[in-house]
Amino acid sequence: MKFKKILASKYPLILAPMAGVSSLPFRIISREFGAQYAFLEMVHARSLSYGSKQTMELLSTNENDRPLGLQLLSKEEEYIKSAIKRLDEYKYKYDMLDFNAACPVRKISNRGEGAGLLQKPRKLKKLLKVIVKASSVSVSVKIRLGWDNSDEACEIAMHAEDAGIDVLFVHGRTKVQAYKGEVDYAAIGRIKKRLNIPVIASGNILSAKRAKQMFDETGCDGLLVARGALGNPWIFKEITTYLEKGILLKRPTIEEIADVMQRHFDLSVECFGERRGVVRFRKFYVWYTRGVTGIRPLREKVMRTITKEEMNKVIEKFRNEAHPGYGLTSHTILS
Repeated sequence: MKFKKILASKYPLILAPMAGVSSLPFRIISREFGAQYAFLEMVHARSLSYGSKQTMELLSTNENDRPLGLQLLSKEEEYIKSAIKRLDEYKYKYDMLDFNAACPVRKISNRGEGAGLLQKPRKLKKLLKVIVKASSVSVSVKIRLGWDNSDEACEIAMHAEDAGIDVLFVHGRTKVQAYKGEVDYAAIGRIKKRLNIPVIASGNILSAKRAKQMFDETGCDGLLVARGALGNPWIFKEITTYLEKGILLKRPTIEEIADVMQRHFDLSVECFGERRGVVRFRKFYVWYTRGVTGIRPLREKVMRTITKEEMNKVIEKFRNEAHPGYGLTSHTILS
């Protein structure tokens, strides 16, 4: 099990599955800065079982994109089995199959998928048993602490463990909280104490200091980094350096940010073609330039950019005109 090798490292750092975000270029960039494991974008089991072109494109990968996890979303046994069978038929190479019981998006949870399954822990357990039986790779599940409170967090986690999963990912908020409010470190810690399998924590891992707080207060076995990596692949190196040496790295310079932006964009075009590569990179440009004074005109221009040449020019304009103090004041949201 490749995940065991990741857990053998002192501070395992994993890139989370994020819809519309965790594409191959983003995963490659994150790995280059220290992400030890990465997940594809979340895939719906029904769409995968049908083999839709759009869904199959989400599974794009290469030999350097390892180890790799795949996350399924569903509430129906039939489609879960069919999706796993489809992956086997395609001889698709991945190292872990994760099941999403954490997505708080209303249209998903209201139909009983994602975090909606937290209201039915026994059904979740039943679905996990189906996945464990059908899967040829290790199985994990991502949960939240509960629907609107954390009283049943341990029960939900224990049901998941009883189903035979290998790893539990837990976000330290409830479904109702979504991404607002404080992370309940104590609740994650209680889960960790009750389970005999690895527990990977997530929620508000937006800086090296918050990463240390998560490890210290929960005793978790590793971290699942999500929003903290948006436009900020440096977070993986920053976390590792701080945890191992107690040193807070300086924020990247304008030149360093522009270099990574250019590489990310080039990978996007290589992966998706010029037009789609440009469109998909627009939001990343916004994330990379977060916190820069006077950046609005460039961001507005990016949203109208449709060619590779135009995007290259906007990246260079950022490189040449961004405020030189950015390296000290950027990403203030991550402090």
